Amino acid sequence: MTRTHRPLTTLTLVLALSVFSVFTPSHADASKPSFQMPDLREHPAGSDRKIAFFNLMIPLIEKANDEIQNDRVWLTHMRDQKRWTTDSRQRLASLCSDYGMSCKNEKDVDWSTLLARVDTVPIQLVLIQAVEESGWGTSRFAREGNNLFGMRCFGNNCGLEQIGTGSGYQSFATVYDGIEAYMRNLNTHNAYEHLRTRRAALRDKGKNVNALALIPSLQNYSIRGDAYLAALQSLLNTNAPLIEEMRVQDSDDPA
Repeated sequence: MTRTHRPLTTLTLVLALSVFSVFTPSHADASKPSFQMPDLREHPAGSDRKIAFFNLMIPLIEKANDEIQNDRVWLTHMRDQKRWTTDSRQRLASLCSDYGMSCKNEKDVDWSTLLARVDTVPIQLVLIQAVEESGWGTSRFAREGNNLFGMRCFGNNCGLEQIGTGSGYQSFATVYDGIEAYMRNLNTHNAYEHLRTRRAALRDKGKNVNALALIPSLQNYSIRGDAYLAALQSLLNTNAPLIEEMRVQDSDDPA
């Protein structure tokens, strides 16, 4: 699918579309996009780079959320209908393992905790964290390791080393792999239990789960603390209209 953004000038539109045309995913595995992070420094800072960044990221984030939502719908259905087979028990055990839980059988499941983990992440939140952590996709860790979220790793020879510090940052085969890892991190790590609790409470009350509601739950994501939250809030305020315009247009464009 070719994504467009109608208000742009012709030059900016060409720049935006070039990201998608050059980094077409391989057909070897159509279910998992194989995009590598392009060097967005080729696009002038400002609207050109923003458009290119959002064009690349929005459909990948939406796909990752769709995968999570499919698992969530299946879990809710199985919890309610209570008719289990060997295959469904195996899928349950696999999902529990993926989300850091142990489920010996369907009678042993802590459903509230599991469903609080198997849940989507607002697209605006994913985007503004990617922007903040990767400098609009231009950081070395984004360009060389498809790591747009500042995700660390520990141990000898892990990922990419931050020059002069000895600190390691995770490296991923594709941008999509990095997005999946980031979402799994928010959905499983103890540091983000408050985010999951907040999200589950909003769902239970039928309220909108959005970036504005969840930003305060990311206190532990960065050692910058409140300054980090303020930076995310500023990015949200500045970019939310453009994100929403492009997201809606993407859903309206024919495949």
